[in-house]
Amino acid sequence: MSIKVNWKKDCQFNVVTEKGFELTVDADSEIAPCPTELLLSALGSCSATDVVMGLQQQGVEVQGLTNTVTYTLTEQEPRLYKSANLHFTVTAKNVSEEQIKTAADNAIQKYCHVCLMLQPAIALSYTVAMINPY
Repeated sequence: MSIKVNWKKDCQFNVVTEKGFELTVDADSEIAPCPTELLLSALGSCSATDVVMGLQQQGVEVQGLTNTVTYTLTEQEPRLYKSANLHFTVTAKNVSEEQIKTAADNAIQKYCHVCLMLQPAIALSYTVAMINPY
C-alpha cells in the first residue's frame, strides 16, 4: 500500500492515492489545504461516516449530517493539536439524542480508524444536536 507525494513548487505537493485520486496540498494554504487541515478533515469525515452507518443500523433514516470539528493547539512550537471536539448535527425523523450519542460514541471509541489512531495524542470529545425536518 502506498501514497505518492510529488513536490510541485514552494510548499505545494501533488498527492496521488493508491486508487489514483489526486489532490494538491499546500503547507502555506495559499492554493490548497495544508496537511494538518487534511488530517482534521479525515478525522471529521471518518467519524461522520461511522455515525451515519451506526444510525442506519439502528433503523434511523438519516437525511443529513454535519460534523463540525473544533480544536485547540499547544502553546509552544511546533503547535500540535491538543484536543478536538466533533459536533454532529443530524437531520432525521424520529431520532433521539441517545441514538446519536450511541452512534457517536461507537464511532469514536470503536470504529473510526482515524479517531483510534489520533486518540493517544489528541483528546477527542463529541457533542450532538438533532434537527427534525417536520
